[in-house]
Amino acid sequence: MKRIVRGISIGIILENKIKQMRKTAKWVTAAMSTILVYTASAQQRQQQPPLTLKAAIRQALGSNRTLRADSLGIAATGWQNKELAGAFLPQVNYSSNIGYNLAIAKQMVPGAMVNQPSKELVPVQFGTSYNMRTGVEVDQLIYRKDLSVKIKAAGLYSNIATTRYNLSREELVYQVAGAYYGLQSSNEMVESTLRDYRNIDEVLQVAKAQYESGTLKKIDYQTLQINLANKQSQLDQYRTQYSEQLAYFNYLLGLPADAATALDSTSSNPNTLEPPTAETLNRFDIHLYRQMIQSKLVDLKSTDAERLPVVSSYFRYNVQSNFNQLPKAFDGDYRYNASDIGVTVSVPLFDGNRRKSRRRATSVELDQLLLKHMQLQDQAQMELVRTSQTFRNNKQQLSITKDNLELAEKVFGSRKALYTQGVTTLIELLDAERELSQARTNYTQAVINVQKGWMDVHKANGTLLTNFINTL
Repeated sequence: MKRIVRGISIGIILENKIKQMRKTAKWVTAAMSTILVYTASAQQRQQQPPLTLKAAIRQALGSNRTLRADSLGIAATGWQNKELAGAFLPQVNYSSNIGYNLAIAKQMVPGAMVNQPSKELVPVQFGTSYNMRTGVEVDQLIYRKDLSVKIKAAGLYSNIATTRYNLSREELVYQVAGAYYGLQSSNEMVESTLRDYRNIDEVLQVAKAQYESGTLKKIDYQTLQINLANKQSQLDQYRTQYSEQLAYFNYLLGLPADAATALDSTSSNPNTLEPPTAETLNRFDIHLYRQMIQSKLVDLKSTDAERLPVVSSYFRYNVQSNFNQLPKAFDGDYRYNASDIGVTVSVPLFDGNRRKSRRRATSVELDQLLLKHMQLQDQAQMELVRTSQTFRNNKQQLSITKDNLELAEKVFGSRKALYTQGVTTLIELLDAERELSQARTNYTQAVINVQKGWMDVHKANGTLLTNFINTL
């Protein structure tokens, strides 16, 4: 009996272990599948080629949802133009109704007509209890000057929608290019800070040996440790900043915010960038104001045309039936046809001065547009002069910071060698390292200033969508 019980116990234990092993195997299989999927996706991201600025702009122009929404304005304007043109097409309506007279109307007639000569007038009922009518009505507008004026301006309305869309495209290109240059700058700051970190770390290793041998004070060794920790903190901040900028950059491109987008490390030499030829008259915002001024002139002309007659024609065909009992609704004895055709002319005489007030309001809006157009032209000239001057100054600063960076690298290399030999002090070495770090920061900022300044000149010039993209 004991053997049987012991055998059953062993069987239960083995069965539990088998179940546990099966659960473990399922968990391991699921974990391995997840790891394989993640590894495959990571490899796929790594295999994507680095994104150039021109490719980034192309991606944004094709995938940015805000821009795609703005492009629908062109289609909406096209349908609005067709709606205007449809007013001159035949308007066909079908109608059908049935009515019940609660009290049939009476009309006074001479008494002699109803065999009551003694009475001058006698009330007689005219009409039936039920009236039913069904038919078709066709209206054709022949002449209406105000609508004709707006229909002729359909091309202008389409051009306005296209110009607004191009303004959105230009703004998106500016944002993408600025974000791209910002990412390159942040990446360079990460790499520069990493090089500074490694320099201090190498010095710290030398200082550690000196401290252990008793040739370096403890406070000097701790100062180096503090400097290294500060560089690590600064490096982490730059990496966080890069991640935030990358999320915004992906958003502009219509990509997931966490997409591992890699940028092309090679970029155009900032020393070779030259400002474009002045063409501010090609700016889309100035062109849009011109089109809006033309649109207001069309509105004035259309308002004046509302004083002219409106001529239209009509054709009506109805089948009517009059009866007193519902069962006779479709009885041919009570049904008859009616049709008519004609031309109507409507001439506005007085509308409470509404048209006059609307015309004056449109004239005021036209004056506003003219003033803003002139102001925008002056602003465009000012922006072109200012951005061109800033671009030239930035190129000068780039040359200065480049020479200064080369000198700072030589000085730090010399100080590092002398410190290793015990000739120079730690303070002099740290000063050289700070000067090198500042020189790298200044040079990186100078590069980004030249690139952004070049972009600003193109924006002021109105050539972001043409010369700017073509020269990338």
